[in-house]
Amino acid sequence: MPQTAANIKLRPFTLNDIDAFTQAVNASLESLMPWMAWAHPNYQPHEAESWIRFTHWQRIKVQAEEFAIVDQHDRLLGGAGIRFARHPGDFSALGYWVRSDAQRQGIASQAVKALLTLGFSRPETRGIEILAAEENLASRAVAEKCGGEFIGCRYGLIVLESGAVNTAIYHFPRPDADELSSLVGH
Repeated sequence: MPQTAANIKLRPFTLNDIDAFTQAVNASLESLMPWMAWAHPNYQPHEAESWIRFTHWQRIKVQAEEFAIVDQHDRLLGGAGIRFARHPGDFSALGYWVRSDAQRQGIASQAVKALLTLGFSRPETRGIEILAAEENLASRAVAEKCGGEFIGCRYGLIVLESGAVNTAIYHFPRPDADELSSLVGH
């Protein structure tokens, strides 16, 4: 389980998170719906349960690691995950969301840094990328704050409710051995 700064931690989702996940989504629709195709009014517990069960399946299949972002009282603040590259040479991908009342506090950045450390702890990880809708300035700011290199924009990598959009691409190349040991060591 990746450790982060003292005020948040990442832990696997459990079925006990269903109500908190549902509540966090419904309380954050204004900030989620423009960027997350899965977010919609009246998000239901069965949808949260389905997602949580899927995260367990992904973990068993070693395809991804999805985590609840929680505070020191285990309050669900959002979610963050890494999808591992399917083929040698491909990039792994990070994603994240933070509930509205916890945004702009550095939570997403802390989660991304922990996931970068987790991702690069796997020897086969060549690089990690973050994709964000070009207009999603908050998500892009997280990628930049965490050291992502802006590669450019490409149309259609993200499809929202309104259709395909320009997608900003940020890359994090594999650190050299010294950088990696300092990442893992802190």
